[in-house]
Amino acid sequence: MRDAERVVAELRARGELWEVAPGVTGLRGDALALQRAITHALATLDAGEGAEEWCVPPALALDTLARAEYFASFPQWLTVAAHLSEDAGELERVARSACPAEAARTAAAPASAALPPAVCYHVYAALADSTIPRCRVVGVQGTCWRHEGARLRPLARGWAFTMREVVCAGADADVAAFRDRGAVRALAFARSLGLRARLEAATDPFYAPTARGRALLQRVKGLKQELLLGVGAEELAASSFNLHERFFGDAFAIQLASGGAAATACVAHGVERWTLAVLAAHGCDRRGWPPIFTSLTREVAA
Repeated sequence: MRDAERVVAELRARGELWEVAPGVTGLRGDALALQRAITHALATLDAGEGAEEWCVPPALALDTLARAEYFASFPQWLTVAAHLSEDAGELERVARSACPAEAARTAAAPASAALPPAVCYHVYAALADSTIPRCRVVGVQGTCWRHEGARLRPLARGWAFTMREVVCAGADADVAAFRDRGAVRALAFARSLGLRARLEAATDPFYAPTARGRALLQRVKGLKQELLLGVGAEELAASSFNLHERFFGDAFAIQLASGGAAATACVAHGVERWTLAVLAAHGCDRRGWPPIFTSLTREVAA
């Protein structure tokens, strides 16, 4: 099995991977065909849940993250969206600068939106202040942004990466069963591809000291599980299965028709990490890939 560095080196040598900034990676050629096939396979994996497919906006309102208590939990990851100042003098300075890229870095207006650290926040915001008559299951996909400083690595830990999520809102028992089904399916799928895979209870890296109790509670109650895929000697969390209980139902006032706040859960797949795990196990030459991907790359291309 190849390690992540060898896979990335091979893709670069083949001209199929490049970076424009640490953790901001592009693919083309066979590597892109494989990633598209994996995206399709992961979407199909949870198709039995009957999810409504949504195309979500590329950015989030900062107020949405505040309502989700994101700034008390994960501020270390956040990337904000801003535009250049509308001040004519500032714009003139940038336009006339001998180094306009450098001048533009200091001419940004205050941030007015955030780039999503997870696409599921769009679902909670869209359902906010409403009553759901029955269990709602929503499928979403998009580019997520989490800045992890010196830890950024191509495909293994992106600043920008693709996330496929299926979110369930409903009664406690329904969402717990949804989360558990997602974990079982993903583990079986990974093993069918010949990947080294296992499930593990996990916690999110809460930032604020006041969140330590929540992290401990999460581990004790098994609210988050991760699917770890082998990449060389390391393991990467390629999917997560998250039970939020009624946290988002309370935060966003999502009510059940039967009364009380809705519980929520989500199944999330990191597409680049799945791609990396397949390449590590089977190589960068498509002739060595599992049959499902050699056929899917033709289907997706068509």
